[in-house]
Amino acid sequence: MRPIRSATIVAVLAVMIATLAPATVLGKKSAQAWNGDLPIRQPWLRDHMPDDALVYFRIPHLLGLLSTPKGSTMDAALRSTPHVENLKKLRKGIAENVLVQIPMFADLRLRLFERHLRSPIEVTAFMAPAPSALIAFNVDLESNDALYELFEVFALSSADFNLAGPLDDQGIGEINGPPMPLFLKFDADSGLLLLNGGPAVSRESFAALTASVASKKTHRMASMEQKIDESGQGLFLWIDSQQAIPALQAFLPPDGLAGLNELGLDKVRAAALGWGVANGKGRLSIVAEVPVENSRGFLPYVNNNLSAKSAGKPDGLFLLSVPTTSEFSRIEALSLQTASVDARQDWLKAKASFRETAGVSIEELLGAIGPEVMMIFDAAGDYTALRLRDKKLWQKMLSHVSEQSGTGPDEKRINGKTYYHWSLPGSFGLGDEQMQTDAGWFMDLMRKQREHIYWTIDGDFLYAASVPQTLIERAARGAKTDVGKWLQTDQRVDATNAFLSMTGTNKKLPKRFYALYIEVLQFLADVAETEIDVWSMPTAAQLDLPEAGAIAFTLSLGNPNISAELMFENNPFEILFGGGGSYMVVAGIAAAIAIPAYQDYTIRAKISEGLNISAGLKAEVTEFYLSNGRFPDETEASGMSINVDAGRYVDAVLVESDTGSIVVVYKSDVVPDGGELYLEPVVEDGQVTWSCSGTIADKHLPAACRQPSSRIESKDRVLH
Repeated sequence: MRPIRSATIVAVLAVMIATLAPATVLGKKSAQAWNGDLPIRQPWLRDHMPDDALVYFRIPHLLGLLSTPKGSTMDAALRSTPHVENLKKLRKGIAENVLVQIPMFADLRLRLFERHLRSPIEVTAFMAPAPSALIAFNVDLESNDALYELFEVFALSSADFNLAGPLDDQGIGEINGPPMPLFLKFDADSGLLLLNGGPAVSRESFAALTASVASKKTHRMASMEQKIDESGQGLFLWIDSQQAIPALQAFLPPDGLAGLNELGLDKVRAAALGWGVANGKGRLSIVAEVPVENSRGFLPYVNNNLSAKSAGKPDGLFLLSVPTTSEFSRIEALSLQTASVDARQDWLKAKASFRETAGVSIEELLGAIGPEVMMIFDAAGDYTALRLRDKKLWQKMLSHVSEQSGTGPDEKRINGKTYYHWSLPGSFGLGDEQMQTDAGWFMDLMRKQREHIYWTIDGDFLYAASVPQTLIERAARGAKTDVGKWLQTDQRVDATNAFLSMTGTNKKLPKRFYALYIEVLQFLADVAETEIDVWSMPTAAQLDLPEAGAIAFTLSLGNPNISAELMFENNPFEILFGGGGSYMVVAGIAAAIAIPAYQDYTIRAKISEGLNISAGLKAEVTEFYLSNGRFPDETEASGMSINVDAGRYVDAVLVESDTGSIVVVYKSDVVPDGGELYLEPVVEDGQVTWSCSGTIADKHLPAACRQPSSRIESKDRVLH
């Protein structure tokens, strides 16, 4: 991690460490779990949401997001006493040696706010009876007087932002400075601070609002939140679309609203997105509530039954759910409504051709198979699992295709189990007949290649592979692991409504991430000029970290929720280095820096070609000036020519009349930002030099041309 010297990374991680509670009670240096209070408290507003809320937004505390236990595999490490001790040391060092150098903390109010904040920041907004917002967070102040004193310090930094007076008996006060009324309420016992602002907000309306949200209750957004971030420490945004779309009418033209409705947003009841932890795994998710009865357009409803069996726990799984007969017919009807006459006829012909070839209609086939089609990667190998719901219809289709093609599958009995093999013409045997004739002997050989498919039927599934050994070994190993249960218990993936899902395990992923996390702590200690005790940190074995970690992507089309989710153990960056440890992170960061830098370098090299090609022309213009005491006129300039065919990237080189300036025009297909390079002769103190500029982006100009006033040294003759 030492090569990672980014000010941005330092700033982000500095805030994460600096916000650790100064009053943390620490235990002895050991691998034991820390039993003190967690420095970051749970959010409050999520459990007290008003029913008429339009939106809820949770901004995580960085320490809560990255370093607070929340139900994932890193909890044991984050709860260890040595970890907390090192965090406290880092917090002090970063506060003293790093934060003071970061421009974003130049504002005293921001530094004070960062010092006292002890929870995520929650925001909810309402439209009725008037637009307003309610903000909630916890601070480590223990009295109303302490809060008042804090605002007095704020006032020293900014006279237009201060507390109007002491809090009243209910703990309510008004803040002066904002362009609209802003009231606060502080509970010294819990440290909870509530802010309420809006054009029509008053002390009375604020008191009524705080009274109405005092009782704990479950809001309807909770079901979405549980899918994205049940920990309460992650980033989370929820919006009531049924309220939001009408509210947009005041800001969008009719055409804009019509466009949103065409996208189907008027069918969405609510939507949410975020980064958090749910069911023990980290998740980046977006969810939309679109009930089936709201007409979901071209999106099918998926309901899988993942009862396929694998040989031991799989290493990975790819799932695709094909539409059911009813969903296919519904989507087909929608498509044909807007299709042209020719397109409808072509589609009907294609369906008829399929029925003639397969002996069954598409609808019959979809009724006989699926919806689950899986690629399973396990100890036996890689193979496909296809659910057979109507084996008789499947057999009917095979018999029909056999009759049509004159060939069919052969059977093989091994250890009491039946396997099937079908040899079909390969792709080289298809295509244009004339093309195959012209290709000669090569196509004659390739035409003999065949496609081989092997399969067996086990329970409700057909298992297929490219070679029979995979299927034989699957049976020999005793394929008894339920894939659906493996997804739920090991991977923590809910694929019941998955239209598409990809998941896998990576050995040593938790250990690698833990090692990387310690590297980050060491990096911060270096930057903060602080000594931490890395030796005291427990090992992965002492923490009993899992041997493997899970990674998954799932696109679900359920009822009522549609969602897309990226799942990981602790951090989405695990996907980048999961296959190779922390050095993969360094390689990734190096690539992120090096690739654009190399691209810019190659473009600058192309631009430099113009300088080289125009060197002779510069000499000719200089010679003309020395001989005539002036630069060439239009006729004389047009006679000055240069062969640009010698270059690859220059389109033309021209001399301007009367000024002697040289214009280099580049080919648009080699210079992404296009443009021209200008070489202008300058006579000063009897010397002819050349300035360089252009319409090309600065980063792509040669070093001598970065500034408009830059000069290129000339070896041409000078006036004496």
